[in-house]
Amino acid sequence: MNSIAEFLKSKIKLVRVGQLPMPKDTPPVNITRILKNPGKILIIPYNRMGTILLAARVFKSFRDSFQSSQITVAVDHTWSILVENDSTIDEVFTFGEEINNPYSKSFQNLGKQLSINNFDIAFYLSYQFETEMAYLTRLSCADLRISFKNDNENQFFNVEIVPSRGIKYEIDRYLEMLRTLGIEGSVRDYKMAVGQSIIDGAKRRFLSGENSRRFVAFDLTKEIVGEPISRKTAESVIKTILNDIKAQVVVVYEPEKRTIAAALKETFGRNIILVEDRPISMVAGMLSFCFFAITHNTDLFQLAATLKIPTLCIMKKEEIIQWSPGEKKEIVHLQQSVGAWPPSSAIVQSARRLVKQNKQP
Repeated sequence: MNSIAEFLKSKIKLVRVGQLPMPKDTPPVNITRILKNPGKILIIPYNRMGTILLAARVFKSFRDSFQSSQITVAVDHTWSILVENDSTIDEVFTFGEEINNPYSKSFQNLGKQLSINNFDIAFYLSYQFETEMAYLTRLSCADLRISFKNDNENQFFNVEIVPSRGIKYEIDRYLEMLRTLGIEGSVRDYKMAVGQSIIDGAKRRFLSGENSRRFVAFDLTKEIVGEPISRKTAESVIKTILNDIKAQVVVVYEPEKRTIAAALKETFGRNIILVEDRPISMVAGMLSFCFFAITHNTDLFQLAATLKIPTLCIMKKEEIIQWSPGEKKEIVHLQQSVGAWPPSSAIVQSARRLVKQNKQP
């Protein structure tokens, strides 16, 4: 039913997209000249916490290539904390719920706020297409509006990069875009630090009176792509953590999954701690108390990877290629078959391997 509903919603959205008011066509531009010395650059990532973290890993490539340019990144204000202290960019442009309705006056005003900056280049930095962010790129009225080529009929971009075939790591796609334009780039090891004040704040809010020292984070945050996790699967994994790993469970959930989170709380009671995925500072603080996290194709996986929190990542084979940097000390993969999560025995075995790899000498 979910897939049918999503299909119908996408069809309705496609019809409505054709009614989006578009700015006047821009005159032909000299791509080579603009790329040689752009004064102002706008970067618009896919509007998810996880993909913003992925995009941040190539911000330095923009700075290295355009050292004198002013670089602005546009993100939801909820996630701005992820990039606002990044020394490789100059400005963070934030937006709120108006981004969800591109037909609204507030969305048009948002576009006008961007356009007055007279950007030379706007990069829609994502391999995933998202109408709202693509349209915002168009409303920026940047001279060059660059994206990967897609099947959308609207002329949001005037430079479209034909992607190479096959499945690739999402960050490698960003670098593919840059190199096609003659911009050399590389992946930086972008790590977020969690201050003691944030850790103390999370402890006061969520752990007051808790005696357990063993916490495992469980992922109920937003999937970047694909089907959401079911309540049945969530219950099964939590039971495995409680019974076999012998740890208390920190359930990190997004607002849209509040109903499932409440049902889990009713089932497991004090054995689980519910933590909403905003503000990010509280999530980061709570992750610091967890000796590992169990995640899948979501924002929490990308956050845990950025924080260097040991993570058991359960994803399908294609998702592992697309969304994970690969196995390393802090990351262990457990492959998910189509339509089914791995059995509890496989989860426990992989968790033990992860803990062993990260055990302090």
